[in-house]
Amino acid sequence: MFRGVLATAAAVTVLTAVPASADEVTGPIDLGTLPGGLTSSGLLVTNHGTVFGEAYDKAFDVHGARWDPAGRIGELRPLDGYSAVKATALNEAGVAVGDSTNHVTTGRATRWDASGVPVELEQPTGFPGYAWSTPVAINDHGVVAGNAYGAPGPDSAVRWDAQGKVTELGLGRVSAMNEAGAVVGSSDYGPRYWDPAGNLVELTGAGSLNDLDDAGTVVGGSGAHAAKWDPSGRLTLLDTTWENSTALTITADGTIVGEVRDKDFTTRIARWDPAGTLTVFPGGASRVTAVSRSGAVLGVDGGHTPLVWDRAGRVLRLSVPEGGICSADGLNDWEVTGSCSVPGRNSHAVLWRFGEPVGTRAR
Repeated sequence: MFRGVLATAAAVTVLTAVPASADEVTGPIDLGTLPGGLTSSGLLVTNHGTVFGEAYDKAFDVHGARWDPAGRIGELRPLDGYSAVKATALNEAGVAVGDSTNHVTTGRATRWDASGVPVELEQPTGFPGYAWSTPVAINDHGVVAGNAYGAPGPDSAVRWDAQGKVTELGLGRVSAMNEAGAVVGSSDYGPRYWDPAGNLVELTGAGSLNDLDDAGTVVGGSGAHAAKWDPSGRLTLLDTTWENSTALTITADGTIVGEVRDKDFTTRIARWDPAGTLTVFPGGASRVTAVSRSGAVLGVDGGHTPLVWDRAGRVLRLSVPEGGICSADGLNDWEVTGSCSVPGRNSHAVLWRFGEPVGTRAR
């Protein structure tokens, strides 16, 4: 299915870890590396259990890596003429997008389907001619949104259809896209919201736009406060009691996740239910790292310990191997992916599990 399927399910092991909510969180599970490679990292994981990240190959170039639900790794190589891959997004079908690069800040937007063969996404030809492009988001229809850039011209938000044909949306940079293909982002001229037809929609009082749901509700910030906008652009402030707040993402059921900050400058994870009721993380300082489709939150506390704040209100701290260092970067509704290093070994992609999958899948 993929190039270089390198690890078997039997090779997936659980590292010896210092217990932390041991009865509720299992892992970290070592996902391994490319053959001959030394390091790997998991960055995103779907609810179907596909992990997308990066791994060094035998030539010490970083390539894309995709692990199937059984834990088998497949190498995602860059386009011909490029040496490295920067992973950016993954949809529930396991289609991955990222940049093919040559170890610099410039690259070409690339997509990998189930075959693992890199396909270049069409480059726009807008003023003055964009030399480079990078994808930011991919939806479950295979539509990709991202940015095209190249001095001396300004950055442009672009959208590629499922066949890779590009449409230039206008000046700006993309933050997120929904299943209908509507896109939010920012520019030097302020926040940007393009509807599915590519029309620019004005949002009253918008300061920053971070995410949107499939109905077209947009979340972000207005002034110093978390806010949302309906599809017509009408503003609703989510909170004015905290010194500062922002809404970072919105889930399918209308749950909004963000952060709040008091006068003591301590930032805390915040969650608004669909009715608008605010619940603040039950602890001290905390920051959001990622949010699952159901609204589980991956974050870190004031000591940079990775944790999950699940929909049941539990705070689950992720186990770290004794003497090791771990980062946690992405989650689905029941797993977290990231990377861990232990004494005497380079960093490997890992998984933690904090719940049970829908269905019968198990690693």
